Amino acid sequence: MTLIRVAVFGFLYFSKITILHKRRLEKMEDSREKFLFGRSLFRGFGKGIIDRTGAKVEVIYEDESDYKKLTSNEAVVLISNHQSNMDIPAIQGYFPIVPGFLAKKEMETWPFFGKWTPLTRSVFVDRKNPREGIKAIREAVKIVKEGYPILVFPEGTRSEDGKLGEFKNGGFKIAVDAKAKIVPITLKGTYDIQKKGCVKMYRNKKVKLIIGKVIDTNDYDKVELKNIHNIVKNKIEENFNKYQ
Repeated sequence: MTLIRVAVFGFLYFSKITILHKRRLEKMEDSREKFLFGRSLFRGFGKGIIDRTGAKVEVIYEDESDYKKLTSNEAVVLISNHQSNMDIPAIQGYFPIVPGFLAKKEMETWPFFGKWTPLTRSVFVDRKNPREGIKAIREAVKIVKEGYPILVFPEGTRSEDGKLGEFKNGGFKIAVDAKAKIVPITLKGTYDIQKKGCVKMYRNKKVKLIIGKVIDTNDYDKVELKNIHNIVKNKIEENFNKYQ
């Protein structure tokens, strides 16, 4: 029943914003206003999805004052572990800002997502085509430099057992090439709502969204940046183990 509630909500929500807002968005001449408004519409989607699972999300800052020093025009990349299909709704619904994200190419054919994702300055990535993958990374770098934060799941796929997997370099290339600040995000509990390969959703789970201390890629030299994926992973894993 939970899956049905989530699916029905998603369909109705996107139907509503398509009717009420899509034409308005397409007519906006100010590109920044357009894309930020497009992203803001995903706030209600994220919260609505999580609400229908009965989950409670607790947002924890490792250093709130450090995070609040970020300005709206800075180059920022959010890096998170990937536990579940509920990760993007949790972040879009409860992270202080609504980011765009790197989305697998297959999502381009999903109802509504194919039309709405580009309006949020998110990027589709074809993981089976290296050349197209490079183009997507370059586009993401451009977007981040323009001051639109992007969310990356460097594991590339959802966790099989709820634990952290290997962090791949691709998403970090966006941060390094954009000379961006990285916000490490640790998600804990979304795995308990819906596990990889499982259709069933479980209700009333507790989710922690832990915002780690900002990591500025400009503080590292070229040699250190080659290991930035492990530096960020260690921070995410540290917070994963710290907050029970």
